[in-house]
Amino acid sequence: MMNTKINVSINSELRKKYGIRRFPIAKGDIVKIVSGSRNGEGGKVIEVNHKTKKISIEGITIAKADGKQVAFYVDHSNLVITKLDLSVEGRYNKIKENTVRRNLPVPEKTVVEKTPEEAVENTAIDTGVEENTNPEENLEESKDESEDFPEEEPEEKLGDDEDEN
Repeated sequence: MMNTKINVSINSELRKKYGIRRFPIAKGDIVKIVSGSRNGEGGKVIEVNHKTKKISIEGITIAKADGKQVAFYVDHSNLVITKLDLSVEGRYNKIKENTVRRNLPVPEKTVVEKTPEEAVENTAIDTGVEENTNPEENLEESKDESEDFPEEEPEEKLGDDEDEN
């Protein structure tokens, strides 16, 4: 089975701006739930399951029997996109081509704001550099840490000698 893109309706403001009714949803888009038990709630898309055509939204969870909070997946037909994440070049080009074809003003490239946690994760992944890049300072820090904790002597195993009798 081939995974296809999940097209989701766009709110009326974006319909006028981009000249389209539906657009493939992607991680990072801002959506609003328009139907179902969670009607009126919304947030940033954190996962798209193409197999089941369900979308997980940031901050929308459900409690399991043991009390754990897990992601609540919403069907794509119950959503409306309120803000598109056009940071991906292919998505921006698709919108740009469509607006030119319909004689609409070309939209500016918008990026959905990242939470501070995501920004930190992305910079750590992108750079791959630790906070302290001076190896001499790292060596000094490790010496200081070893002075705080004296070496412990390994404990003798008890019970092994008794079994031999």
